[in-house]
Amino acid sequence: MIDSSKHTAPSAPGQAAPRRLEQPALPATVWLAGLGWLTPQRRGELLALLCSDEHQRLRRCRLPADQDRFLLGRGLLRLRLGQALGLEPARLRFRLGPQGKPALEGLESRDTLQFNLAHSGALVLLALHPERPVGVDVEKHRPGLNWRSIARRHLPRGCLEALEALPPAEQLSGFLQHWCRLEAGLKATGLGLAAVGAPPPPGLELHDLQLPEGYAGSLALL
Repeated sequence: MIDSSKHTAPSAPGQAAPRRLEQPALPATVWLAGLGWLTPQRRGELLALLCSDEHQRLRRCRLPADQDRFLLGRGLLRLRLGQALGLEPARLRFRLGPQGKPALEGLESRDTLQFNLAHSGALVLLALHPERPVGVDVEKHRPGLNWRSIARRHLPRGCLEALEALPPAEQLSGFLQHWCRLEAGLKATGLGLAAVGAPPPPGLELHDLQLPEGYAGSLALL
């Protein structure tokens, strides 16, 4: 079901220090951080937490903004998981599932802790749950996006008509919210866009996130 509870998040998303999203009724912990928080000193601190594979992935990011999003996401993930598990963040190791979704490795019963990352624009989101598979997605509003063709190809039947029935000023934000729900659900299941159109798995929950102006986001749990 969709959680439509309203909560106002602070502005200036790009400058946001890592903080929990204080939204009523969320069944998982969601952390939010902005790229502007990455001072040179903090970059160095987060770089020291990454493993060799993560450093290689970081070097493959060609644009500085993509590098910052990757570094902030992985650094935030390691810091929050280390805090939750009482372990050194730099010592955490990850494995990839069949569809590339990361999971903790070598922690026996503690590796049931579930997590997921998302980023767009200047925001990075991290969702955590102690047991249930979780997915999160965020999208920055981009004027001029050809959302109709995307909706026609990927969203459930009837979504395009429902979006076109909205006032023109609300159509893009409406589409992005639908897209975030789709992506979060797919990430919770560990499946990719190849699963678009399949019936949602039993027990899937969707919760819309109340993010800074200009962003849409959703949380999914199984």
